[in-house]
Amino acid sequence: MKPVLLLAALTIGLPAAAQPACHDDPRRIREQREIDEAQIATMLGAPPQASVPAHVGALLDELVRVSPRLRDAPPVRLVAMEDRELNAYAADHGVIILTTALWDPGHGLSDDELAAVLAHELAHVEARDGLAEACEMQVRLGDADTDIAQVRARLATLNPASALGRNAVELLHEQELLADARGIALLRRAGRDPLAMPSVLAKLHAPAPHSGFTLAAPTHPELGERLSRAAALAR
Repeated sequence: MKPVLLLAALTIGLPAAAQPACHDDPRRIREQREIDEAQIATMLGAPPQASVPAHVGALLDELVRVSPRLRDAPPVRLVAMEDRELNAYAADHGVIILTTALWDPGHGLSDDELAAVLAHELAHVEARDGLAEACEMQVRLGDADTDIAQVRARLATLNPASALGRNAVELLHEQELLADARGIALLRRAGRDPLAMPSVLAKLHAPAPHSGFTLAAPTHPELGERLSRAAALAR
């Protein structure tokens, strides 16, 4: 799954990571889905889960209608997870997990900002970024026949300072920036404010009030540059 993520203009295609043959291999797609579903089950724990407000579901429908890749695909499912932190996750097979903080009045997110969160996650689903990452790293590891789970296990043991470790982080950063860009394009098509993307990214990745700083997550690009790129595209 992809945690919550600008390059050229609105004609951006799939990143290089999405090109290996395994990206459309039914066996690989099934493997990735099984991995994602196991992660989702671990994250959510035992039911019951929180409910997703109707207006959030309506925002999702708005965005899916303007996505050529998703409007004729199986429905995207929203799942809510009780959490005070603003966050969202996406799985390739069309599941988006949202924390309940996203619609907590205390955080004051606007509908356009909520739509931006959904648009970013939908961009990950459109590109099947989880599988794209695994396929690309298979190529870089030089073992195209290895199961996806084995690839991920090997990646987990990489020294982040090694060439392959840096490659893996750079790939994740590229996916996040592209998801921002495609999310901005979705917002624009849906008639939503594209500047909501940099606005909500700043809120999601703001320093915790008690600490005064935030650690840079290895899956996410440096925040200042990311916000500058998102704002430039949104304008």
